[in-house]
Amino acid sequence: MTRASSSRAQQRKRNQANRTTSPRQGESATLRQPRKLREWKQRCSQLSAQGDLENALAAADQARALAPDDAEAAALQGKVSHLLGRPEAALELLHQAIAIAPDYAKAQHYIGYIYYTQARYDQALPFAERACELIPGDVDMLNTLGNILLYRHDYERAREVLEKAAALAPEKYLSWNNLGNIHNALGDLDAGLESYRRAHEASPTAPGPFSNLITSYHYHPQRSAEEISALCKSWHDRFPPTLPPPVFDRQQPENKRLRIGLISDGFRGHPVGRMITSVLEQVSANEMALYFYSTNNASDGITQRLKRVATQWMSMQAMRDEQVVEQVRGDGIDILIDLAGHNAGNRAMAVSSRLAPLQLKWVGGLINTTGIRAMDYLLSDSVETPAGVDDAYVEKLIRMPDDYICYVPPNGYEPDVGPLPALENGYITLGCFNNAIKINDMVLEQWAAIMHDLPDSRLYLKSMQYKSAQRVRIVVDRMAALGIEEQRLIIEGPSPHEELLDAYNRVDIALDPWPYSGGLTTCEAFLMGVPVVSLPGPTFAGRHSASHLVNAGMPELVVNSWEEYRQRVLELAGDPDSLARIRRYLRSVLLESPVTDASRFATHFTRALRAIWVRHCRGHTPAALAFDQQGRPCFADDDGPIDLPQAAGDGAAAFSWSLPGPVVVVDNGARLFRDAGFDEMRKQGTFVAVGFDPAGSVEDTRYQDATDSDVQLFRHATLGDGSQGTLYATLDPGFSATLAPLPQDAAGADPANGRRILAEMPIASLQLDQIEGLQQIDWLILDQYSDSATILTHGQEALANALLLQVRVVFKPTHQRQTELGAVLAWALENGFRLYRLNDLAHGSRLPRPAAQGSSQHSELLSGDALLIPDDHRLAAMPAERRSKLAYLLHTVFSIHDLSWELLHGIDRDLAQRYLDSLTAPLTRSTANEASHPAAGMPKIPDAPHMSAAEAEMFKRSLESAGRYFEFGSGGSTVWAAAKGLQVEGVESDAKWVAALRQRIGEQCRVKSVDIGPTREWGFPVSAGSRERFPDYSRAIAAHDTGFDMILIDGRFRVACTLATIAHCLDHQVSKEARLFIHDFWDRPVYHCVLDFLETVERCDTAGVFRIRENISRDVLAQRWQEYAYNPQ
Repeated sequence: MTRASSSRAQQRKRNQANRTTSPRQGESATLRQPRKLREWKQRCSQLSAQGDLENALAAADQARALAPDDAEAAALQGKVSHLLGRPEAALELLHQAIAIAPDYAKAQHYIGYIYYTQARYDQALPFAERACELIPGDVDMLNTLGNILLYRHDYERAREVLEKAAALAPEKYLSWNNLGNIHNALGDLDAGLESYRRAHEASPTAPGPFSNLITSYHYHPQRSAEEISALCKSWHDRFPPTLPPPVFDRQQPENKRLRIGLISDGFRGHPVGRMITSVLEQVSANEMALYFYSTNNASDGITQRLKRVATQWMSMQAMRDEQVVEQVRGDGIDILIDLAGHNAGNRAMAVSSRLAPLQLKWVGGLINTTGIRAMDYLLSDSVETPAGVDDAYVEKLIRMPDDYICYVPPNGYEPDVGPLPALENGYITLGCFNNAIKINDMVLEQWAAIMHDLPDSRLYLKSMQYKSAQRVRIVVDRMAALGIEEQRLIIEGPSPHEELLDAYNRVDIALDPWPYSGGLTTCEAFLMGVPVVSLPGPTFAGRHSASHLVNAGMPELVVNSWEEYRQRVLELAGDPDSLARIRRYLRSVLLESPVTDASRFATHFTRALRAIWVRHCRGHTPAALAFDQQGRPCFADDDGPIDLPQAAGDGAAAFSWSLPGPVVVVDNGARLFRDAGFDEMRKQGTFVAVGFDPAGSVEDTRYQDATDSDVQLFRHATLGDGSQGTLYATLDPGFSATLAPLPQDAAGADPANGRRILAEMPIASLQLDQIEGLQQIDWLILDQYSDSATILTHGQEALANALLLQVRVVFKPTHQRQTELGAVLAWALENGFRLYRLNDLAHGSRLPRPAAQGSSQHSELLSGDALLIPDDHRLAAMPAERRSKLAYLLHTVFSIHDLSWELLHGIDRDLAQRYLDSLTAPLTRSTANEASHPAAGMPKIPDAPHMSAAEAEMFKRSLESAGRYFEFGSGGSTVWAAAKGLQVEGVESDAKWVAALRQRIGEQCRVKSVDIGPTREWGFPVSAGSRERFPDYSRAIAAHDTGFDMILIDGRFRVACTLATIAHCLDHQVSKEARLFIHDFWDRPVYHCVLDFLETVERCDTAGVFRIRENISRDVLAQRWQEYAYNPQ
């Protein structure tokens, strides 16, 4: 729940005190108050300038009360409402102002400005244009128009507007600053720097131009690391704090629930939002309370996810820096995390004045040191900030054990990875979808050289700036000068995110820019199966891709020179078969890596923040922080890891639901909208409902034609096959339906003749598969008064990933073509669903009506809801976040606790236990044991290993010559080995899977399970909570006293298992005859480090058979195992 902040409460008290002199309080006070309209408006302006916004609004209200048709009074109400963080109310008032006076330029301008702050550029443009028509020489209005044109990528016109503004007032910095943004967008970094310098010279105390200078230096290929560092570090001297530093009480509990403040304009579909959201969803509410301070008013799906984990959410877009300082300090924040840096929406001056006892820089404009001495720490990793760079930072570095971010993949709308385009095209397509500001002449020169080495190759560029024909022409002309014809270039502007991702299906190899590398773009390329070649730049900004590539297990894509860059691209392009294999598996490589492991990151993130807090409470100054092999935080000036207290509370984290997005409901018949509990459900903020009300049965006027962000109700429309249907309106509205009522003798008694048809009206039907903008359906509700069978038939694609279908089935029909249970079950069987239970059963009585009133017997089953969930196969393959959402839906709507518990137990046993403890009516121990008993959900063991036909044949041949066999990862391989008469020794991470193997194979199966904590698909650890047990998996082979001559390595911790196997073979002197069969090897370069110790005997597709090299250094082998023992890949 969000709550009002303490400083807002203080402001209200001040306002209350000020209002004691209101005219309503007495005649003597009235004599001191203005009586005229003009005086009230002047008072509003004065109070607003002083920051007393509540009283300023009261003055504007007084003015409006005196003159309801005064446009200026309405505009003042709107302006102050905006400053108070109420943009929608402000827009309504400003629209009232221009309705009164259409030529009121200030109101037109302010409407355009507010739309601009909401990223609603198309709506903003006509108002900004009209304002400039009315007052052509107003510099502020020209700057608003120029900025809107910039974000609409109309650069030529934007430059004309801003040059006019600069000429009118060359002494004002804003026009020069905005001109710099235009030059950068057009790729002219030198002109951009010159404009920012002019802006800085015009107003040396304004931080914005200097922040832009710092950022632009990182894009410029001619700026050295030393120049850039010096510029960053000069920030403090140029912009010293404007407010005195506060005194914070260090006598705080080390184990308190920390108040974490986060400030950014990126709490949306932005690199910040896509790199922090999943982590913050995993952070324990027992550890931290999250306070979000947004510096804009934009909102989207990412915003809504973050709001669900917020203790407090507020917009600071309209606040002055001193108001920001008062607000955040008043909220009692313990650790302030800056997620803006020197980028758009930053509050660097407020941060410089110190908002919290500890301040930390993380994602968002994280390109170098901030230069802000009040910033205590900077969150990084060992790739972004390798050893030896600490002195270049004013902050102390926190080096995370993996990546410094956690990539948030799309929530189910990512396209499938297509085949390698080169196989069909006959040429290689190189691609770069990075911000075009990163594409400079030096980069284009290097890329042109590569294209000359790849005849007929294409270069595919995609960025928002390429919406400008002028920007496209600049690139085309430059490449032509380098000998690359225009027909070899594909240059596109922005697309919706799903289309952007799908565009990677036209790219073979992605090229990283320099000196400012990709970040989010690199993760998205990997998600779509496209390898990225990267040359790190001289600063933090130039090493983003390197960090993501190394932590995703692809360090060989990070090169050290332009020559190596060219060679790596040519190597990839020269082996299309290998490139195609990489493409098939790159998404899984990414998703199984620490780059997307939110739970693991959240664990380290929590420990890091707790560690710096404990150090602060103990009176020590900040120091560099890193993690040991066990994931424990260690300060540079300490001998070992710091002991962390358990967070205050009940001793364990309370259970809370963490959803990747809202539950999307489609309700045909609008049953949910008529349910008394729907309002309560909406209050949770976790459901988005789309309803179809063919008979107009929803009487609540709030929902009629509703188009709220969480509710849409379409009256007089229905789901169906897309053709026009008929609505049968009956005497009793409860029988009105798109199905014709049965005659009375067929449907049973109807004394009131309520099924009599009064009218037949045409009604539009929509196919579920054809609804635009509906990216996924989680819960489908179908009532008994529509043709559910037809709806399901035309919804197979839309329902492919649905979590729950609630279909009303009839056992005693009242209408023609009503759906019966058998038809629903047949559809479910064909489409991967199963019947979980019949719910909300309706019964009828055969007793005469007078007797029935005194009798409780209603024995005849009339109808019920068939609840369909994904079948066991689909459920097992479902991502953990989808299973968690299903558990939430079952728990919240249907109070189904046992299946909810089982779903959570399959994700995280500790989470499931906390859920069990949270139930007000807990499951009995016998019920819980029954649900977890293997017989309740025994996994199905496959008959064959998950290999290609050629790989399977090679595996069979290997088994033929085996005498003693061991396997890391079991299943179909175990079945085959046992069929060959081998006793199967091995290790698995899932005890339930091992039980199923033993049940099927019998005594030949000697596979043991190793507890590495909760696991998900393919035995992968859900989190790093049991990290200390990870080495036990690869060490399992060491428990055997004799050697093995055939070892399959196809499970988790594959590198560590290979190295442990080599050591075991050497220990037992079987290294010459032993053969190691490693699956999924050749397409996963992260595993190739073991080739230092192995020779290839045979290879096929992704698999290889290897022998152990001679003269191996046991010390090197042991050291390498230590490096990989905790890596579950």
